[in-house]
Amino acid sequence: MSAIALIGLLALGCLGGFLAGIMGVGGGLIFIPVLDHLFRAQSLPPDEIVRYTLANSIFLVFASGLSGIFRQYKMGTWAWRESLHIGLPGALSSWAMSWAIRQGDWYNPDRFSFVFLGFLLLTMGNMLLSKGADQTQSSADSEPSWIKGSLVGLLAGAVVSLSGLGGGIIMVPLFRMLLNKPMHKATALSLSIVPMLASLSLLHYLTESPNQLVFSPVQTESTSALSHLAQSGYMVWPYFLPMAIGVLVFSSFGQKKAKDLSPLTLRIIFASLSALVLVKTLYHLIN
Repeated sequence: MSAIALIGLLALGCLGGFLAGIMGVGGGLIFIPVLDHLFRAQSLPPDEIVRYTLANSIFLVFASGLSGIFRQYKMGTWAWRESLHIGLPGALSSWAMSWAIRQGDWYNPDRFSFVFLGFLLLTMGNMLLSKGADQTQSSADSEPSWIKGSLVGLLAGAVVSLSGLGGGIIMVPLFRMLLNKPMHKATALSLSIVPMLASLSLLHYLTESPNQLVFSPVQTESTSALSHLAQSGYMVWPYFLPMAIGVLVFSSFGQKKAKDLSPLTLRIIFASLSALVLVKTLYHLIN
């Protein structure tokens, strides 16, 4: 891989990490289109493109969530009880859906793209049209019901596996609609739950053996060893590491910056980025 490509991946990781910190979505909105492009260029089978894209996006989403938790812990604002309450059901849901995707080729790239578009449209509509909890700060401090929190976690976990996003694209709107959270609290809580949602799916993709390697071993001992260093399960290290470095550095910076932005500004950023990715995905489907 060229130096320019590595710098580009690092820059995209920085952008994804920064937006993850601001919006609490894990950065998948940036990672999915980039990874999809990289793996399509490898001439992989369609079902393997989906699995590689989902796997590496989930790894990056996990990294952004850990960075967000670390910052919240240092500031004393990590709501770990609420995070566990929502995140544990979500982790089980994410693992179950990842297992189902691995069984056969039923989840093809077209279905993947339509699921992705559906989540983007839901997010855009909520952020542009709903004011909700941003105007009811007193209600936002009340403890959410166990049932509502668990349902949000289950749905978000399925989103992680189906779309490769961090689940925040569903959690942030639902936290506002169902749990009556203001925008700032919704994004912070979402980012702290992301690693739990991604953890079981992460282990699943790390231990599975791909049907076709991105860095295929040649019939020599040295190149075969190199290919194993470059790839662990569906994790492709030359793509993951540069982006992960940017994510880890800039996720906490984005979370810090989010405090200085108004709820309306956060909602506009959230919806605008979703719209850009939506246009790109539609273009890919049409062509």
